[in-house]
Amino acid sequence: MQNKNLINFAKKFWFWFWTKLMNGFAPSDLQGNYKRPKGILIDKTHDIKVNNANTYLLVGNSCPWCHRTLLVYKLKNLSKKVKVIFLEADFNNGQWIFSEKFEGCKTLNQFYKKAQKRNLFRSTLPLFFNLKKDQINILSNESSEIVRLMNSITGASSKKILPINNCDQDLLKMIHSEINDGVYKCGFARNQESYEKASKSLFKALTKIEISFDKNIGNWICGENLTYADVYLFPTVIRWELIYRHLFKCTEQELSDFKNITKWRLRFFELSNISETCLDTEWKKDYYKALFPLNPNQIVPILPPLKKII
Repeated sequence: MQNKNLINFAKKFWFWFWTKLMNGFAPSDLQGNYKRPKGILIDKTHDIKVNNANTYLLVGNSCPWCHRTLLVYKLKNLSKKVKVIFLEADFNNGQWIFSEKFEGCKTLNQFYKKAQKRNLFRSTLPLFFNLKKDQINILSNESSEIVRLMNSITGASSKKILPINNCDQDLLKMIHSEINDGVYKCGFARNQESYEKASKSLFKALTKIEISFDKNIGNWICGENLTYADVYLFPTVIRWELIYRHLFKCTEQELSDFKNITKWRLRFFELSNISETCLDTEWKKDYYKALFPLNPNQIVPILPPLKKII
């Protein structure tokens, strides 16, 4: 009986502690459904077409939202227009840090404060901004806006660039909400009901994408032209077998069941310079070590390299 009481106490204490951790990592609504915090929206008075020479993009190696922006950076060949700085994950303190001090800042939180952005749930990446006379002008830390801002930059290169076209906004919203956010809704669900709801929505959306390929003429989600839909979907499905299937319990179906999507994924991966954005070793280290509530012992599973999976 004593052991039974001890076990019950330990369970209740661990669940209380886990809830506190999850509130910091992944806020939820009253039903236990994960809700992603909103980012800073663009200053509508700023004209990105000025192509300021001091325009920067801050990203993290493992973040799929950062990956979106890196895809546009590579597809548009913006190396002469935008300076990319990679930050490292500080697992012990739950923050992003610069490898070398930038504008006098060692952490991303310090940089936000220097930019006078203090009233935030947390300091997040990606972050798109420019510097003017030592003043930090944040354009956005919302990846959906950043990809459009970067795609609007003209005269980026003399090389032939694969254009990124617009697409149906309902389709884009579905990919963003049910797939990109959907894997997180599965992983960060607070209870069985919210998990099953998220899983059903996730695989329903993947099925819609899979079927759409049968109706299209062309290599891309919307047909012959590469669109924002392709840019949105890729960071999630390229991490699938390494991260989301195991750590986030996205197990209702195997991704390999979606033949069209897996063929499309390889096609996108083989586009010029895209493989450079796929840092699978960093992904595994960051996800399995940083998300303590999902992986308390921080063991990184032995998994095949990305190139063998796709």
